[in-house]
Amino acid sequence: MRPWFTRLLIAVALVALPAVAAHAQVEQGRLLGTVKDAQGGVLPGVTVTATSPALIGQRTTVSEADGQYLLTSLPTGSYMLSFELQGFQTLKRENIRVTQGTTLSIDVQLQVAKLSESVTVTSAAPVVDTTTTKVGADFSGQALVGVPSSTDLWGTLAQTPGIRMQGFDVGGSHKSQQVGYDAFGIRGQTKTMFEGIDNTEGDSGEFFYSDYYAVNEVSVTAVGGDVETSAPGATNIQTFKSGGNTFSGLEQYTYEAGSFVGNNIDAATAARGYTGNPNLLFWETHLDLGGPILRDKLWFYGAYNEFRLDQALSGVDPSVATDITKVSDPMLKVTWKASTKNTFVGFLMPRNYKQKPNRNLSASTSPDSVLAQASKTWIK
Repeated sequence: MRPWFTRLLIAVALVALPAVAAHAQVEQGRLLGTVKDAQGGVLPGVTVTATSPALIGQRTTVSEADGQYLLTSLPTGSYMLSFELQGFQTLKRENIRVTQGTTLSIDVQLQVAKLSESVTVTSAAPVVDTTTTKVGADFSGQALVGVPSSTDLWGTLAQTPGIRMQGFDVGGSHKSQQVGYDAFGIRGQTKTMFEGIDNTEGDSGEFFYSDYYAVNEVSVTAVGGDVETSAPGATNIQTFKSGGNTFSGLEQYTYEAGSFVGNNIDAATAARGYTGNPNLLFWETHLDLGGPILRDKLWFYGAYNEFRLDQALSGVDPSVATDITKVSDPMLKVTWKASTKNTFVGFLMPRNYKQKPNRNLSASTSPDSVLAQASKTWIK
């Protein structure tokens, strides 16, 4: 990597980190529990180590005087916990699945060691989060890209239990505008978070169109959110991909011509002049790259997404005007592992640019009376 590019990424990280530190409020996963001996007595001083492919290195803590331990800010992934104390068998607990916003309790019991030995538990009872009454769903970025659906936030909302959408995206038909929704009967009063940054517009909208293909995980709560949730409606929390010690990237291209769109309007409806609002053209491009700046210490991830939608509107002759939308969305994320216990994230979306020259065009609003939208937004 060229030195000037490395310096640029570090400079962006130094600018963005204070903002993240000031605004980040939503935890990632947590593991906690109590360590006891064979007689049920609590064991202080036990070294508890968490390892996972999701971590660069490992996370370590020590049990307190009451035998309790706590590991916080764990990224989504499969974990192994190791419990070590001199004079006791080392115990390893494998296949612990941690997701965003969950708190899992892992209580263990250590046996006195006769010789140098360890015990590995590979098939224990499933671990559940007993600290929450949340109803919702979690989506991994891999699953979102792998399963065909609308490529925006509202597509994940439509797949969440307890969420009722007021419209559905078909082939990009709604990608240009936010779609209203209710959460167990509550309309509005929602909360949207990107990397811990509040991204809510008003009390029910989203301030920013995020890059769907850059998402690492989405966690939607329809009802029963914890104390970190400041609104009674749905909460949508997104984290984005991070670079690692290996360079990797993604290219995604989508194209839909008007000839690909079907027509299910019956003759009676067509006779009244209704033509529907079919897509005349839709395309989307996504490019990203992530990798190391300093191995095991500093990583970057950058992405760029752009889409365009050209849509006909019922009652408006397409030769006169159509509903056109174009959105471009760059993003940069820098992750710095300062120590085994502290990781800092710099997150920047420098300019989300939305152009909608014929906004509010309809059969009763002519092209001469529309609002030409050209809005630029950014977050860090």
